[in-house]
Amino acid sequence: MVALTENPFFLDQDQKRWVMDTLAGMTVEEKIGQLFCETLWNCTSEESDVIFSEIKPGGVMFRPNTAEDLNKFTQIVQDRSDIPLLIAANFERGGNGGISNGTYYGTQMQVAATDSDACAEQLGIIAGREGAALGFNWSFAPIVDIDENYLSTVTNTRTYGSDPDKIIRMAKGYIEGVHRYNLAATIKHFPGDGKDFRDQHKVATVNSCTVEEWDKTFGKIYRELIAFGADAVMAAHIMCPAYSRFLNPGLKDREILPASLSRELLQGLLRDRLGFNGLIVSDDTHMTGFMTSMEREKAVPFCIAAGVDMFLFTINHREDVEYMRKGVRDGIITQERLDEAVTRILALKAKLRLHEKNNKRRADFGQEIVCCEEHRTWAAACADQAVTLVKDVNGLLPLSPEKYKRLLLIPLEGEKAGRYDNNPQYQKFRESLEAEGFQVSEIDLEEMPGIGKTGTGIRPLKEKYDLMLYFIGAHTGYRINWQSIVCGEIPCYTKEIPTMAISFNSPYMLMDIPMVSTYINAYSESDYTREAVVEKIMGRSPFLGVSPVDPFCGMWDLPL
Repeated sequence: MVALTENPFFLDQDQKRWVMDTLAGMTVEEKIGQLFCETLWNCTSEESDVIFSEIKPGGVMFRPNTAEDLNKFTQIVQDRSDIPLLIAANFERGGNGGISNGTYYGTQMQVAATDSDACAEQLGIIAGREGAALGFNWSFAPIVDIDENYLSTVTNTRTYGSDPDKIIRMAKGYIEGVHRYNLAATIKHFPGDGKDFRDQHKVATVNSCTVEEWDKTFGKIYRELIAFGADAVMAAHIMCPAYSRFLNPGLKDREILPASLSRELLQGLLRDRLGFNGLIVSDDTHMTGFMTSMEREKAVPFCIAAGVDMFLFTINHREDVEYMRKGVRDGIITQERLDEAVTRILALKAKLRLHEKNNKRRADFGQEIVCCEEHRTWAAACADQAVTLVKDVNGLLPLSPEKYKRLLLIPLEGEKAGRYDNNPQYQKFRESLEAEGFQVSEIDLEEMPGIGKTGTGIRPLKEKYDLMLYFIGAHTGYRINWQSIVCGEIPCYTKEIPTMAISFNSPYMLMDIPMVSTYINAYSESDYTREAVVEKIMGRSPFLGVSPVDPFCGMWDLPL
């Protein structure tokens, strides 16, 4: 049974009556439609026609588009719905997670590096304000994974770090922020990412905690945030073998499923042990972690039967809808289970009072709130507080043209992780250094020492440059890919020329360049971060950031 008057819904009698009356008046086909949260990539009428063919979905997630297009299309899809839609986006970094020209406040790791509850709440406020202004009512954030594995390509800067208490504190601030503007908050990715270095987009990954370890870490986070009022939990394509076996001792290893398909984790752990009464939404069902667990024809309805309330994304809309219909006809999804899932979906809509807005009303403030001056000011302050000096063992800082007139600037490439910040800063960074009075040269591998090359020797290199500076951009990924086998752009000249590096991405890049004597983590690539970094390396602003993770990766040589 769904407790409509309890956490996180807290429905009054009118809201509760709307839920029950709406459910009672729905056909089975209408209930099936509510189970789907579809996706719109490009804000086109063709996409809208597809997702409204066959069914009327319960929700829609928009990928980043301009505020102008989103303002139009969120209204279009609401107008096509008899029951108000849940409209979601990945508002993980402020407005721009759903709005391409929204405010890029910062990554969650950047916010955690400020160690400021106010910054955590501002992240949620910006997401809530800008989202609500354009018709959104659901945020697929905050991420509450624990960044324990420095090789993970999917957690990293998307998390609040490795300390469960800090994660709880930051996530509470975000939830408070989005709740101010009537957006539902989703904690993800249950049962918890960050243990495995692999990516659930590409493989079903594993949370390797024992039951005791999970309860003290991930469990503590989920327990506290559920009690705090998180509206939804996103069930990931991540297995937790220890807990699955604990709750079902008869399970064989090959029978253990990711959370998005696991009765043990969804019902036994999340519902029964953690007491979650809210909406469970699956993670993206395009992901390999979902696709390889069972045949899709079985997986689509089994996801709901196992305990997920809302199914995220279809591959082929008509095909997946038919799979769900067949699951209901064949009894894989019982009538009781179907009604329970739809009740929770309707309850969240009632909590947000979507039924009272008649699908028309927007937030009281207008579209002009998107990337407004106040939000930009907050983002600049967050960047200033976050930039972290990890080491400066040779005392290179502060820089000045008098000490290091001739700079060799090296942009680093790396493994592409599939996530990019939307404001490349390399050229702007070079221009900023030149404006400070430095003579900046970009690396030319043909002029660098190396086997088989006829380029510069060590002595001429030393005579030509006063400082080598590595710019590690957000496009770099999470490991450095050297173009050279030896010498070239590799920082093997650190005993010859002073060398420093700045990462605008992963906080763990020092593991590939431990020989660099000065290393800075900036956590995101934006105008605000670049400007803050320049102020700090020039000595006009102190380094205030507190690393949310171990930037030395537990390796003894990295601090040297």
